[in-house]
Amino acid sequence: MINLEEFTCEIHRDIPLSQHMGFRFCRFNCAIESGADLYTELPLAPNLNDKNTAFGGSIATLATLSGWSLVTLISRQLKLSSEVVVYHSEQSFNAPITADLYSIAKVSPESLESFSDKLKKEGRAKLSVDVQIFGLANSSQQEQNASASYTGKYLATVR
Repeated sequence: MINLEEFTCEIHRDIPLSQHMGFRFCRFNCAIESGADLYTELPLAPNLNDKNTAFGGSIATLATLSGWSLVTLISRQLKLSSEVVVYHSEQSFNAPITADLYSIAKVSPESLESFSDKLKKEGRAKLSVDVQIFGLANSSQQEQNASASYTGKYLATVR
């Protein structure tokens, strides 16, 4: 079983920006029949811009690192040690965020199964991850009106 507190500490050590920003990985689910998802939280205070809203660079970092972390955790769930890199991404900013942030990174069951099979058999595989970002104050409208949306394409290579 994957310990997200240990994973958070590892990411803070290996990617110091994540600690300064206040990243916290909260929930990870991974099953071929339901896909995979990762819930990540980020406090607003260290990520403010001059307009008193979440800084666009922080939102982009949250999205990219959430996607990268989901692919890394999936690889670990498969008992594989992999190098993971993002090779393409697209993001849209839909509304300002004025509260602590959270993201939900998701992979469909079909994509997860294909990625898992290919990574095990060939030692490398690509995976597209969708990330939605919200302000915690808007959590009652979860997954209806994301403040930002991101799609990242990642490559995992078994070491």
